[in-house]
This record gives sequence, C-alpha cells and structure tokens, in this order.
Amino acid sequence: MIVFIVFSIIGILTVMVTDLADESYFFDNYVSSTIEQEQIFYISDAGIKAVKRILKEDQNSYDALNEAWSQQMPVQLDEASLVIQAVDQERYLNPNFLVKENGEIDEKYLEMFQRLFAVVRIDPVIIYNIIDWIDPDTSTSGGEEDYVDFPAKNDKIDTVEELKLLRGVTQEVFNGKEELGSYTPGLKDLLSPYSNGKVNINTASKWVLMALDEEIDEGLAEAIVAFRQKEPFTNINDLVKVGGITSDIIYRIKPFIDVKSENFIVYITINLGERKYKLTTHLNKRGRLVKEMWRKLY
Repeated sequence: MIVFIVFSIIGILTVMVTDLADESYFFDNYVSSTIEQEQIFYISDAGIKAVKRILKEDQNSYDALNEAWSQQMPVQLDEASLVIQAVDQERYLNPNFLVKENGEIDEKYLEMFQRLFAVVRIDPVIIYNIIDWIDPDTSTSGGEEDYVDFPAKNDKIDTVEELKLLRGVTQEVFNGKEELGSYTPGLKDLLSPYSNGKVNINTASKWVLMALDEEIDEGLAEAIVAFRQKEPFTNINDLVKVGGITSDIIYRIKPFIDVKSENFIVYITINLGERKYKLTTHLNKRGRLVKEMWRKLY
C-alpha cells in the first residue's frame, strides 16, 4: 500500500513538473515572440520612414524609374538586415475604373482593357467577370455573377489577389507565362486597385502603354520606354518628342495619363536572426505630404 502511495505521489509530481515545464516553454516562446514582433515593427518603422523621407524630398515634377525611390535599398542594422523596394501603382491600370460611380461601364476604360488583354493574350471574357464582380447590381453584364461557393462581390476590388476568385483567372493568367523564351506578364503585373486611374508614362510597362491607344503598337511603346530611359517625361506633351507619337494620340490619351505617381506599395523583407519577415505598406503622396494608408506583416 505504501509503495502504491509513493508511486502515485511520484506520478503526480512528474505530471506537475511536466505541466510546469510545458507552461514555461510556451510562456518563454510567447515572450520571445512578442519581443521579436516589437523589434520587427520598430525596424519596419525605420524602413518606412526612410522611404517617406525620400518621397518627401523628391522635388521633381515627375516620378521616373531612375529616381531614388524606385531603387532597391539594402539596409544593414546591428540586429537585422532589410531589403526595401517601392513600386508606384500608377504604372498599372486600375480595374475599379471599369465601372463608374453610378454603376455604368466606363467605355473608355473598357476599350483600354480590351486592348491590354489582346496584347497579353488573355481571354477578354475575364474583363466582364471583373465588371460583374465590381458593379453594384446582381444582373450580369456579360460576366459571372454567381459562383459555386460565393456570389459576386458587387463592390470595388481591394487587392489584386482578389482577382484569383474570378472565373478564368488561372495561375498563368494571374502570374504570367513564358513562351519560346519570351515572358508575357499576368494580371498581377498589369493591374492595381491602388492606382489613381492615371497611367504614369514614365513608369508604365510597354504592355500598359499599348493599352492606352490603338495607334500605340509594340514598336511605339518600346520607343516611349527607350526615350524615357534617357530623358524622363516632365509633362504629358513631351510625348511628342517620341517619333511616331502625334498630337492626335496625345489628345486622345491625355485624360488617362500623367508623368507622376501618387500611390506607392513598399515591400520590406526583414531578416532577423534565422527568421524572415515580409512587410507591405501603402504610401500615398500628394505634394510633400506622404501618408501611410495601411501595412501588413507576413
């Protein structure tokens, strides 16, 4: 009997010690994780402030790819290393502008999207899936309104990843494809819901430039890209300096283009010890005022 009691006490003590050890382990990990998270936000704050300062100090009347804000910035700190990359969003087309505030289709933007999808060889039906996803009504405009697991959002797109929910948007359509040694971009490199709706001709890809007007073919788009590498456009009318660009083309695309950007997504990769974190933030620039709209830590 005594032996049984002794073993029972030993068993209880063993369980108690094990439980205490487990609690101590989880507590230590919680404390360590909390401290590390605070470090990450402190470090990322420093990175974001650096980008905001660069944007504030940029006195040019234009935003171009040869400026400091667009260059990848590696930063080495005592406790961590960072890689910072800012990407302006006005280099993309904004799918939300396909639908006007009154719910009607914007025919001019529809034409641009049709040209873009033709250039990158994406099924144009997806454009109408985008429209039906965005427009406020539940009747179809030629696309999909009712999916198996969910109905159309009937509201603006918040992130480009949201497009993956639409019928026809495969991994290839979203990410792009490689064919015969030539790369064709997907929707993630062509569209952004953060753009103000005006394409920055200093930063837009040749595919987006070709979408602006039916007379801007691949050769003319590449001529625009080549010209701005030597001399960024300081105003819209500078486009006439590019051989082949006529005043008629400028007149037609003028309402949809600019030489500066307003929205920037900043990607920060943080290496802290053996762990890697990724932080994304949206900065909005108006004049010398730069405001952080949101941030996400992964």
